[in-house]
Amino acid sequence: MEIYHKDGKFPRYCEAARKSLDANRFNEFALLASDEERFRFVNGLQSIVDELHLKREFNGKSMEQVIALKTLGNKAFQAERWNEALVFYNKCYLSTPRENVQEKSIILANRSAALYHLEKYDLALRDIQRSLDHQYPDQMMYKLTERKARCFLAKKDYEAALDSFKATVKALDDSNLPLERRQKLERDAQIMINLLPKNIEMEQKAKKKSSSNKAKAPAVSQQATGKVPEHFVDKALWFDYTPGEGRFARTKSDLKPNSILLLERPHVAALLEDYSLDHCTHCFKRVSVPIACPLCSDVIFCSDECETKANGSYHRYECGFLPILWGSGASITCHMALRMITQRSGEYFAKIKPELAGLTNDQIDQLPVDDYRKVYNLVTHESERTPEDLFQRTLMATLLNTCLTLGGYSGLGAETQNYIGGLLLHNLQLLQYNAHEVSEMIREKENDVGKSIFIGGGLYPTLALFNHSCDPGVTRYYRGNQVCVRTVKNIPADSMVAENYGPLFTQRRRDERLQKLLNQYRFTCQCVACLENWPLFTEMDPHVIRFRCDGGKICSNVLIIPAEINDFMVKCTECGEHTNIMKGLKTLQDTDMLFKTATRLHAAGEYEAALLKYVEMMTTMSEVLVPPYRDYHLCQQGLRACMLEFGNRYTRAITKK
Repeated sequence: MEIYHKDGKFPRYCEAARKSLDANRFNEFALLASDEERFRFVNGLQSIVDELHLKREFNGKSMEQVIALKTLGNKAFQAERWNEALVFYNKCYLSTPRENVQEKSIILANRSAALYHLEKYDLALRDIQRSLDHQYPDQMMYKLTERKARCFLAKKDYEAALDSFKATVKALDDSNLPLERRQKLERDAQIMINLLPKNIEMEQKAKKKSSSNKAKAPAVSQQATGKVPEHFVDKALWFDYTPGEGRFARTKSDLKPNSILLLERPHVAALLEDYSLDHCTHCFKRVSVPIACPLCSDVIFCSDECETKANGSYHRYECGFLPILWGSGASITCHMALRMITQRSGEYFAKIKPELAGLTNDQIDQLPVDDYRKVYNLVTHESERTPEDLFQRTLMATLLNTCLTLGGYSGLGAETQNYIGGLLLHNLQLLQYNAHEVSEMIREKENDVGKSIFIGGGLYPTLALFNHSCDPGVTRYYRGNQVCVRTVKNIPADSMVAENYGPLFTQRRRDERLQKLLNQYRFTCQCVACLENWPLFTEMDPHVIRFRCDGGKICSNVLIIPAEINDFMVKCTECGEHTNIMKGLKTLQDTDMLFKTATRLHAAGEYEAALLKYVEMMTTMSEVLVPPYRDYHLCQQGLRACMLEFGNRYTRAITKK
């Protein structure tokens, strides 16, 4: 991940800044030894900093736009085009200026009506409550209370429905309705008030009976309920270290395919601009009914909780600056580098400064995921960077620091600001090698083959320790911005557990993979697929089968057998043992049937069932075959494809109502 795109303003700023320094001054910069010194040097070049011309601006809120959108929403609503009305009300709500509180309450009320007709009762109730919080007019209050009652009624929450119908009768006293209309609404509400106590009584009896049955039922484990923990690391995983490989994941015991090894929330994550108005900026969930930022129209939230967390930390400093970052051409890593700071206070960073470089790996591993010390020591390759690279990143750090200053971050002294600026530069370096792309599976229509799309970036402290293989043992997918790492093959005890940094041996030739990894990550891959120069998937010979020698653990030789062989007892050239390949051929027949079943289930959307068949196939093949083998990797592709279905996914085609 580079720090900028060529079509933004920042590349031109970099070029001008570099030209403003003569050879002697640039050599001064090149000799600096720390990020803090580099930042102090560049930030002290006033002419360069002044060229940024940064200004905090809150755009996208306009009452003129609100009126036009509300009119369109009301027309769609009256025509009973509920989805269309919802889209207009969403845009209308996001465009409403902060000071127009009552107008916002009316828009939220209108949106709740569309949601009610779409049978999204919980979301309708949320909008009703927010409308009440935004000073909804007293003379119209009966609309909200009556809709609230209908939502609770649909949810079979009869006690809440009863209270809301009673509130409706009371609210009608403040309405400006004609007498006849008002009396009709009162009669309708009173009918429900008279009927609901019977429903409540029946519901209480049913609950009492249900609770009695539950008391006799066996306890259900957390795993059985389907609840996903925030953080989980398989107990078989541990993190080894060698000078050549750094820290990397290793397993204490044999791992089977489809084992969940890691669930992790990011230390920091940020959405790409293109997805900032259809995903929650805090948790990355796709949002159909957004909650707006009060000041800007650049981000949305999925819930009050996410809005409170974001505006209570990073977004209050980023608000008004995101268009500047996006327009500058800054990459997602720049946004993440900034957010690594804004999600914590300046006082926090001042407090942890003495500990940043002194913690052991064991101490770091015990820290929570949101602790900056957890990620500070991740690899940066600082010593291998050119002065030009460091200068560009320092310029970006000055831009980010200016955003912090204008956004009112911390208000600390000059030296602490230089320290924070140095951290920004450090963040820009470590994110280049440790950040991951967060993805979402997109389909145009329900039965289309999905395409995995990059929607944002995240820094996952534990995942960042996994090394690369062109034949990885795991795959990863995302639920919101939480990553899930799952095995896609058997991994023997004491082996490295490797993920993939981009190039797979089945898709790219070795020379291309090695060059890409060297250029992007500064290492020469030593995985088996590279050392043995495994063929591309399309070049694997389907007429040759790679059997394991029956010599077991004492012999790791591979028996390369033509598919049409007539001699079923094959002697190993290394250990001398004979292997009966008839057993292996029978296994392949069984796996062929399993693959057809798995493919059918996958196509039918029965992903759990398909996954189990793929796992059974993989387990069976692993007993007799040695990769690279076409069917083996075809099975792995099926495993990965199924697993992606458990992550973020979205179908664009919407059934209109």
